[in-house]
Amino acid sequence: MNTIRWVAWRVMKEILRDRRTVAFFFLIPVIVMSLVYLVLAHDETVRVAVVARGLARLYTYDLERTLENEKDVTLALLDIPDEERDPARLTELIRQALEKGEADGVLFFDEALLNERFNGEQGTMRLFLEGSRPTRTALVGSAVASAADDLAASLPVVIDQNCSAECANSVNVKPLNIEKEYLHGSDDLRTIDFFLPVLVPFFVFFLTFIISDITFQRERARGTLDRLLIAPVGLGQIVLGYIAGFFIFALMQASVVMGYLLALLGFPVSAAQVAQLALIMLLMMLVALLLGLVVSFAARNEFQAIQFVPLVILPQVFFSDLIWSIETFPDWLRWFAYVLPLTHANMATRGVLLRGDPLWMYWPNLAALAAMFIFCLGALALVGKRRGA
Repeated sequence: MNTIRWVAWRVMKEILRDRRTVAFFFLIPVIVMSLVYLVLAHDETVRVAVVARGLARLYTYDLERTLENEKDVTLALLDIPDEERDPARLTELIRQALEKGEADGVLFFDEALLNERFNGEQGTMRLFLEGSRPTRTALVGSAVASAADDLAASLPVVIDQNCSAECANSVNVKPLNIEKEYLHGSDDLRTIDFFLPVLVPFFVFFLTFIISDITFQRERARGTLDRLLIAPVGLGQIVLGYIAGFFIFALMQASVVMGYLLALLGFPVSAAQVAQLALIMLLMMLVALLLGLVVSFAARNEFQAIQFVPLVILPQVFFSDLIWSIETFPDWLRWFAYVLPLTHANMATRGVLLRGDPLWMYWPNLAALAAMFIFCLGALALVGKRRGA
């Protein structure tokens, strides 16, 4: 029993001596849970706009009020001139608004709807959807369907004077027909198709960071790095050599992940999209590789190197648009999300695969990843000199 107490007391003293270990046990869980709470405290909402022309405008007020009463809906106002009546031009302006992110869905109807109702038909409303986020698309569809039911009940009907009371009570109670038009995606886009693309940069970042962090720390612990520094070579040459060695395996691992992703996706992907995705993964690998080396230099032993793993990885999981949309974050937390490399990789990946955008449209995200690579390279040189490694 004395031996057990002695061993237990020795372990406790070792832990208390290392401030990083104490922080690992107590502070990191509290910080991460607090940040997650702040994210989840704000429910995701969708922005829906209503565009009507002619006499149909008489019914927009009630329709907008119905949409505003929906829990997860915010009414969006589009900068579309009231005098614009050309259907083709209106469609173009609506699609431009969706592309710019001014709304997640736009409900459009005109006098044709009233004429169809008077003629005993269902009547058609056009619902334009951005479509790249299935969860938002479902929220928009649900809110619009509910509002359309209320609108159908409020639309006037023409009753023939010879119609009986029973006939009058049954005049055109048909539900409105909602015709969906997608800017991106389709009815077949699954929720899993929205999350699968961003799993590629996540696994590339996670595995590359872990391998470089632990492996390089092991090289230091074994004294291999010290023996190399005795030789007539510089720290930069050694680091570049390690980068080249790790890069080959990271490239193979990224190829496996990308290949498996393409097999799981429920929509076609072109060769150009695959090439653009490969470029994003290349930048992601380089950032993760250098970040792992920086952490390895900063850690004194393998245990401390492992402690950095949740500190680096968990924020990437919760705050990089991997699970929850950044748009729902508080402003200050949104700025924190933009500091994370995975945020920029996720934005570019979803844009290329789900929206079909060319990669050059995401040059700010690519520039951010390049800047992070340069920053990690400078931090590695600085930490390496201080550690005397």
